[in-house]
Amino acid sequence: MANKRTLIIGDVHGCFDELMELLKKVSFDKEVDRLILVGDLINKGPKSFDVLKWVRKNKIELVLGNHELGFLNFLQNPNPKYKNFVRLKEEMGEELLEWTAWLSSIPFFIEEDSFIVVHGGVIPEVPLHKTEPYILTQIRTWDGEGKDMRNKENPPWYELYKGDKTIIYGHWAAKGLNIREKTIGLDSGCCFGKKLSLLHLETREIIQVDAKEAYIKIG
Repeated sequence: MANKRTLIIGDVHGCFDELMELLKKVSFDKEVDRLILVGDLINKGPKSFDVLKWVRKNKIELVLGNHELGFLNFLQNPNPKYKNFVRLKEEMGEELLEWTAWLSSIPFFIEEDSFIVVHGGVIPEVPLHKTEPYILTQIRTWDGEGKDMRNKENPPWYELYKGDKTIIYGHWAAKGLNIREKTIGLDSGCCFGKKLSLLHLETREIIQVDAKEAYIKIG
C-alpha cells in the first residue's frame, strides 16, 4: 500500500482545470492521500462552482477563505455589483440552502500536532480559538490590534510568529510562494496567470502547474 501523503493546495479561485491538472500531476489518490485546501476556492477564476462541486462530492478538507466568507455575507446582503457572486448563487439554484449550510460548516482552521492550516494567518501569541474569523481569513500585516491588516508599514504576521507548529496559509498572492522555517505561503497567483501550488507536507516538496491564462488583472 502506498504511503499516505498530506497534500495542501493554495488558493484555487475558480481555476478548476488547473486544480485537476495539479492533482493528476501528483497522482492524487483520495483513498490514500489526505488533501487540504487553504480556502478561497471561489471568485476571480472561471469555474468556481465546478471547484465547489468537486470538493464537496469528494469530501475534501478545507478551511474557509475570505472569499467564501464574502459570499456568505453576500447571500445575507445581496449586491448586484458582485457579479461573480450573483452568478455563483444562480448556479446553485434550488440547492442554495444546501450549499449555504455546507459552506457555513467549513472550519476557519485545521490544527494537528505538527501543523496548522489557515487561510490568512494568525495573531502572534493568541490562541486560534480566541481569534476573530475576519483576522484568520484576512490578516497580512499586524499592527497589534487588527485595525489595518494590509498596512505595509507594519510587519507581516509571519515575521512575528514564534510557535512550534508549521503554519500553511494562502491569501497573499503578491508574495507568491513564501517558504520559511515555520510558515509556508501557498498563494502563487493562479487566477492572475501565474501558478497553482501544492505542498507535499512530509517532504516539503512544492509541485506546481501553470495557469492556463490570466483570468483577472493584478490590482
